Amino acid sequence: MRFNRRHILLIIFALAIIVMFLPIKIHYSFQATSLVYPAKEWYLKRGQNDTYVSELYDLKTNSVSNLKSYIFERGDIPEVHLKEGLQSNDFVNTSDTIAYIHSYFIENELTRLRNSKAVEEAGLNAERTGKKQELIDIANQKYEYAKQQLNLEKKNFTRQEKLFNDSIISQAEYEIYENKYNLAKINVQIARNDLLSLQSGEKTEEIEYIEKKIESYSKQIDKLENLQEQYYIKPPIGGVVSFRPGNESIVTVIDTSKYILKIPVKVYNIQYLKNISAIRFSVPGYNDKIDASFIDLDENVNFQANQQMVIAKALINSNYKIYPGMAVQCKVICDEITIFEFLKRGIHLRF
Repeated sequence: MRFNRRHILLIIFALAIIVMFLPIKIHYSFQATSLVYPAKEWYLKRGQNDTYVSELYDLKTNSVSNLKSYIFERGDIPEVHLKEGLQSNDFVNTSDTIAYIHSYFIENELTRLRNSKAVEEAGLNAERTGKKQELIDIANQKYEYAKQQLNLEKKNFTRQEKLFNDSIISQAEYEIYENKYNLAKINVQIARNDLLSLQSGEKTEEIEYIEKKIESYSKQIDKLENLQEQYYIKPPIGGVVSFRPGNESIVTVIDTSKYILKIPVKVYNIQYLKNISAIRFSVPGYNDKIDASFIDLDENVNFQANQQMVIAKALINSNYKIYPGMAVQCKVICDEITIFEFLKRGIHLRF
């Protein structure tokens, strides 16, 4: 019996139909180019109106925690000082101070309060030892000096006010001189009150008054020192330091203990992710397959190459050297299906 081309085609077609309906099951899978991200990143960045913000971003859950906002007085000029010698790719722990925000306002206030407290303590000692006249002379000198400073700051403020009205200097610069002038007026009043309090009153009342002033200065100093302590920045996670020019971030710490994959999934394939049996990928330069565990799906749909995609996230289970931003070929292995069902899904994907 001779077989012509038609007979061969019929035999092939019959065999294909038989194979299609055989009770053999295979895993349905699809591939995608995926990107590697750290599981967590911490940022110290600039906020609005001369503020700074610290936040911890969890890429597994798309949530923000450890959010801190550092707000300063109007006219203050905060400056961020990074730890000396800190470089990109340095590893830091949660106990490491990697930056400090310096506030001129707090520093000046602490200096003023400490000096005032020292004067009061000296006055208290003088009261207790009976050397009051010497203290009055010192207070009178401070009062005269404060008045001279007030006169100088008033002249400076008057000049700057004119420049500001003529739009030559900025609002921030104008406020600095205005704050200095107001502070000078306060210092004169304080010095005057100190002098008057030394010149009058009973000795026991004077001592009680001085002790209350010292206590008040101590509380204010403690409050500012506690606030200043918060400006020593420690990251809430350990990881690798990164500097990213071109955005508001000053310094970033990347969690290197865990990484995740962001996998673009065609919308049609979303229904099969509930039966994932494995996620595998390979790192460039290595032949071994690395496993990852499915986490969840993002809620947003994106368009990539004219196709609707949803981003799936998977936690990488590996000790291989992996870098954030690395592109890898990922294979998502889903449920076991018959050959016929496999072909049906393939047809749906194409059309």
